[in-house]
Amino acid sequence: MNKTELIQKVKDIEGLSQDEKAYLINLVNTKKKYGLVWEDKPEEVEEQLRDNLPVLKEVKEKAILYSPPSGEPVEADAPNHILIEGDNLHALTTLTFTHEGKIDVIYIDPPYNTGSNDFRYNDNYVDKEDNFRHSKWLSFMYKRLKSAKNILKRNGVIFISINEEEFSQLKLLCDEIFGISNYLTSFTIKVRHENRILKGDKDFHEVTEYLLMYRKSIDFRTVKRIKDNTSLDLYTYRVVELEENPEKIILDGKEVCIFKPGQYEIKRTEPSEESLKCISIRGSIKEGNSSGRFFMKHLAKRIGKEFGVLYRVPDMGDDESPFRYFKLPDNSKRVNGDYFQGVPINRSNIKEVPFPNFFDFVDEFNNVGYEGNVEFRNGKKPIRFLHKIFEIAGFSDGVILDFFAGSGSTLHAILELNAEDGGNRQCILVTNNENNIAEEICYERNKRVIQGYTNSKGAKEEGLNHNNLRYYKTEFVSRNTSIKNHYCPSKIIQL
Repeated sequence: MNKTELIQKVKDIEGLSQDEKAYLINLVNTKKKYGLVWEDKPEEVEEQLRDNLPVLKEVKEKAILYSPPSGEPVEADAPNHILIEGDNLHALTTLTFTHEGKIDVIYIDPPYNTGSNDFRYNDNYVDKEDNFRHSKWLSFMYKRLKSAKNILKRNGVIFISINEEEFSQLKLLCDEIFGISNYLTSFTIKVRHENRILKGDKDFHEVTEYLLMYRKSIDFRTVKRIKDNTSLDLYTYRVVELEENPEKIILDGKEVCIFKPGQYEIKRTEPSEESLKCISIRGSIKEGNSSGRFFMKHLAKRIGKEFGVLYRVPDMGDDESPFRYFKLPDNSKRVNGDYFQGVPINRSNIKEVPFPNFFDFVDEFNNVGYEGNVEFRNGKKPIRFLHKIFEIAGFSDGVILDFFAGSGSTLHAILELNAEDGGNRQCILVTNNENNIAEEICYERNKRVIQGYTNSKGAKEEGLNHNNLRYYKTEFVSRNTSIKNHYCPSKIIQL
């Protein structure tokens, strides 16, 4: 709560004399308290909301709509994505009417307030010499985060990128808005190489930034990652069948194919989950598992009579391969056969473990300028970094909001994720149009991603066209007009 709000609460208390109120107000102004207190600085965009309501008007000529191929079922709807051009406080006010309690994930990358023309307040950049620099930034963020909390679902989650300039203040602000019990973690993100110095006049070179994570309530369940400690070092074989019509026999009720020498090849490969492991059938293995028992019962008696013969047996073992291969010794000097198995499906070394709160995305941040095929070098976030955020959030569908959209990386990441895992995530982007960023960068980038484009290296990138993108601008109507019933496009309300 900022100081202005606290003083107003004191003034509104009934049953106190003016002297008593004056005493309490003096305490507010002079005494330190745990938490965050700042001088509230009025914002011009907020003043516009006193008598007017922001509404959304569609720019229909910018709509990008999916047209299903002939024969595709009508119910195969494409995800609907929204780009809103306007001040994000105005857009959030509108979304409070249309999406209260409906947003699953929020990711934002707000201005870091470094004093280097990255944060504009009331149309003026805030520099380092501004005595109210931090108060202006906190006032700016407080209003937007309060609205953000209102539109999150009870099981929703918010991620906020920040650097050390405002990290401490943002942490305290979010503790107040979302509740300290809903703080989940602060990720440390490595974004620069140690030797790539940005400014030589600093005492220390900053190579990391931060990502704050808060939930709306305890209804959010933290997702864990799958860790597989299974060693693949021994899975280095691949069987190539050269004979299309091998001899077949029935053993133990199974149709077994027989490949004689010259009708197959066994090749060595790099260790991988697709390769096989060779196991010698000796000692306890002869009776210790189903493969050993099958070999001893049906194939061991052929040793010394046949050499180098390969048997393909279906429906055996606990791996993903549809067959198990058994091989007789190549010569009389060997007395044991072999079998080849794939990586087990149910592996005891697979565990669910927490995500770490440190990630190294140095290479991605260094190459981020090439992503999206648009020129934008002011704080663009890498696609792979955003993929990791949405993996941690754990939603394969639902609505994602970014109200500091910038170059539109969040939508780009969502388009790719949906294509990769078959998800049905929908995205709402909000950005102003300073320097035409909404039209020429954010919209144009995602238009190319959806429709396809030729990248900077001359290679054609296929479009992710199973998507709809609609473009809206914020406008104002009198507060006497019902925003929901008369001025909000149905596509926004239904999203």
